[in-house]
Amino acid sequence: MIGDFFIWCAGSDTSILKRCPRSERIKHMGFGTLVLIPAILAFVSMTYALSTVGQLQEHFWLALLGGIVWALIIFSFDRYIVSTHRRKLENKDEFKSPAFYLRFFFALILGIVISHPIVLLYFDGSITDTIKQNKVEHQKTIQTEYDRRIQKIENQLAVLDSNYSAKEKARDIQARLVAREIDGEVLKNAKGEIVTTGIYGKGPSAENKILHLKQLDAELALLRANDSVVKSSLYAEITQLKDEADSSISAYNVSFDYLRRELALEQMKEEHAIVGMTQAFLMLLFILVDTLPVNFKTFSPFGMYDKILLEDSKIVRELNSYDRATLLQKAYQKLNADFAGENQI
Repeated sequence: MIGDFFIWCAGSDTSILKRCPRSERIKHMGFGTLVLIPAILAFVSMTYALSTVGQLQEHFWLALLGGIVWALIIFSFDRYIVSTHRRKLENKDEFKSPAFYLRFFFALILGIVISHPIVLLYFDGSITDTIKQNKVEHQKTIQTEYDRRIQKIENQLAVLDSNYSAKEKARDIQARLVAREIDGEVLKNAKGEIVTTGIYGKGPSAENKILHLKQLDAELALLRANDSVVKSSLYAEITQLKDEADSSISAYNVSFDYLRRELALEQMKEEHAIVGMTQAFLMLLFILVDTLPVNFKTFSPFGMYDKILLEDSKIVRELNSYDRATLLQKAYQKLNADFAGENQI
């Protein structure tokens, strides 16, 4: 029963195999197994690829269904390639047939299509880590950008504080100067110039200095009021930027879809050469597996089944359709007799 299934997978003619020795049946069961293997890989490949689609992650059965459909498609292609191939008597004749190159090229394309998602599955853990790392780095970039903008505002606040401190220091110096003037002290500046009259009391010089002090107090009060408004605005802007930063970082998210995994794999290949080498090796392996059916069917030993098909094709070319069934039966009987005679010898 299982043997019949594998023979069906190979697309072999059971009516011909009944007239062949058991070794031919075993060989064609092997062909069926080789056809089935790429279909199984195709199922795994497409199921994984579809499972990375966000909409299907909550409905994994849809990914399984897609994998089954894709496996059936690949199985049908490979079965057709193997079943329609007619073994030539000599291996060198195979290379003269354009059909061989067409079948091999088609099998090669299928191998590439099947292998790539499996390569992503092989690197799944590393790819996931790379995507998460990229997410963290991007969030840090967002935070850095907002920190830069916040720092710029804080620098403005520092300038305001510096200007206010300078104005306040000038007022304090003037206040001390007024006090010394009223007390009648004689003061000199750094250049040695006398800045107070040395006359006790509120003389004209003291009055001028008091007026200047009042002017500085007024300017300081105005500056304080203006700075208060500006600082309130700047502090509000800082608070808003911090909220925006937290919101942007929290809202930033990356998908783990197929394209994102492809990009992560390319990044890994740029960072680590061994990843590219491993990918090439794995793809070559899976391509080889997918081309095994056509290769083994092409270069397997020429057997009774192939001989019957070859004779069948010759008869078909030479006979009309009415006599075909009768003469084919005679040809089968003759071939069986010849084969039985060879075994006895």
